[in-house]
Amino acid sequence: MSLASIVIPVIAAGLLFYLLVHAGLILGLSRLAYPINQIRPFVSIVVAARNEEANIGTLLDQLVRQDYPAYEIIIVDDRSTDGTAAIVESYQRAHANLHRVSVKENSGDLPPKKNALTQGIRASKGDILCFTDADCIPPLSWILELVRAFDDSVGFVAGYSPYDKQLLREQQRSGIWRTIFYSFISYEEFRGATWSAGAIGMKLAWLCTGRSLAYRKKVFDDVRGFEQIKMSISGDDDLFIQLVRRQTSWKIRYICEPGSFVRTAPPESFSKFIEQRKRHFSAGKYFSLPMKGFFFLYHSINLLLLFALCSSLFSEVLFPIGLGAFAVKMLIDGILALVAGTRLKQRKLALHFPLMEILYILYNTCIGPLGFLKSFEWKQGKTTA
Repeated sequence: MSLASIVIPVIAAGLLFYLLVHAGLILGLSRLAYPINQIRPFVSIVVAARNEEANIGTLLDQLVRQDYPAYEIIIVDDRSTDGTAAIVESYQRAHANLHRVSVKENSGDLPPKKNALTQGIRASKGDILCFTDADCIPPLSWILELVRAFDDSVGFVAGYSPYDKQLLREQQRSGIWRTIFYSFISYEEFRGATWSAGAIGMKLAWLCTGRSLAYRKKVFDDVRGFEQIKMSISGDDDLFIQLVRRQTSWKIRYICEPGSFVRTAPPESFSKFIEQRKRHFSAGKYFSLPMKGFFFLYHSINLLLLFALCSSLFSEVLFPIGLGAFAVKMLIDGILALVAGTRLKQRKLALHFPLMEILYILYNTCIGPLGFLKSFEWKQGKTTA
């Protein structure tokens, strides 16, 4: 039996699986349209913040000027030791709809951020709850766009939160390596949004970002809050949306309107990015077994195709097989990137996919498993992920 007779069927099966997955995502992306809701219910914005004096003022400047008729802002001050509380209190004096909830200690057995969010939700009055992080910049139409996606059957709405390197100081983003780095993490976030939007369109929601999401308070009560996912330090977004999908009949939607995009500064260094992503990957330990198997297979096929390309450079027999298989993979990736880039209004970012896909494979192979192997304590001085 020749080497080619073994390799070709394996690669062909992998490519078929890869094609089916991406076809499903493209189909899901085509199903995201929804009728615009004209009702404007009272809304509560809940933000957990710990030692965010450098960011909280910028966030509040955006939140107090939202283009929405009736809402409140609840900032949960989670044991801050800096000037966060004083800044929030100064805004409170000028804005009657702004409230500060002070968490003195992490009571109970919920992780810090989930505990802070729970305290904010308990203090809220809105039927719909909107969430972002303290270091984010929601556009002035953010609440409006989120609410427009709700109807009586919708319980959860997820949105896109792109990285914006322009929010960093110029010296932090200048240079060729920093350009590649920030291009990659912007692409990686876009890739995550593609998975989130496509899966939601297929009614298989499993991923979202806590930087831009909204759900009904009743949804929170229906799944008993974060009680079932308290074992994970992260997951107030991903694990929570999975609970909603599995345990309720509420519909889940994804919004692609630029007026809903919540910008945030990317991590300032490679090491901070890796630590952040390891925390995010750690929630994967609590995914269902079939979901773990699915993503293990998907990323293994990605790695296999890259390995086949590299091996083909040293073998005349494998050269056409490896090169051809990787070319097909890149074609599939390119189609998905183009569709997602059009849907999310990120065409320029989508065009970066050839180099970024290779880095994406290496990133998932090297960084993903660390989230499963290492235990984490919440960041000192921070509540947000």
